[in-house]
Amino acid sequence: MYGKLVCVLVLAAAMLVYDIPKFRRACRRDQLVYGALLAALLYLGFIFVTAKPWPNLDTIFNILIKPAKQIVQWLNPKSS
Repeated sequence: MYGKLVCVLVLAAAMLVYDIPKFRRACRRDQLVYGALLAALLYLGFIFVTAKPWPNLDTIFNILIKPAKQIVQWLNPKSS
């Protein structure tokens, strides 16, 4: 667990060191998008480090597959 924690912390620190100057110059919308992506990254990093069986990206994709297939079916001219 400590090895995973060190890995996540090193990667997050490197990302923040590189992005902080760009983040300060970015417009408000870009800052909000970056913040949302960072929140998702921290959540997934926490799941990785603690090995919790919480929902991850696979779960989200599985939830979205059914509506996506339905939209494709509506747009497919062969099925009409």
